[in-house]
Amino acid sequence: MDFLPVLNKRDFVRRYRDGEFGNASPTWDSVEGFLSDKASTTSDLFHLRNRVSSGPTYYDVPGDLVDITLRKALAEGVKESDLYVSQMAPTALTTLQGEIQQTPDGLYLYYTRVKKPMRDALRESAHEARGIIALEMLRAAFTVGDFEWMGVLLDRYPDHVLEFSTYSKAYGTIPGCRVVWWEVRSY
Repeated sequence: MDFLPVLNKRDFVRRYRDGEFGNASPTWDSVEGFLSDKASTTSDLFHLRNRVSSGPTYYDVPGDLVDITLRKALAEGVKESDLYVSQMAPTALTTLQGEIQQTPDGLYLYYTRVKKPMRDALRESAHEARGIIALEMLRAAFTVGDFEWMGVLLDRYPDHVLEFSTYSKAYGTIPGCRVVWWEVRSY
């Protein structure tokens, strides 16, 4: 079966929400959908994510403040149609996160162990690993199932970058998985 390349961030978000890339953080397609699902009544924290590459994002938003955060984003010029909502991952449990890609020279890993949302964590401290070192780092950090799924994603989406976070306990939409695949994008 052939898998289509990810064309852009909007294409990715639609496919992510549909579960194409495996384990994910629970996600709602819009703030309106999130609010109507009554998720805003939980004590969980949420993340207003952007469908525009490198667009503003809003972390650690209490469910009952998502609508207020939306109004703030709109006042900053963000389009409501560009935003979607995910549950905040347990960043305090982060063990490894970053980007993986298969290059002509072998596997490349751009990573951090900082326990913050990935964008902030990579800004604070980022490292690189290549080839067998990258492979063994990932094998040590991932469960067997998560490691095998990484291989599936690399096979299905050549010339793509896999953005991930690994946690010390299971988290996400697929029971038993510790790796959340945040983004698959062409490079």
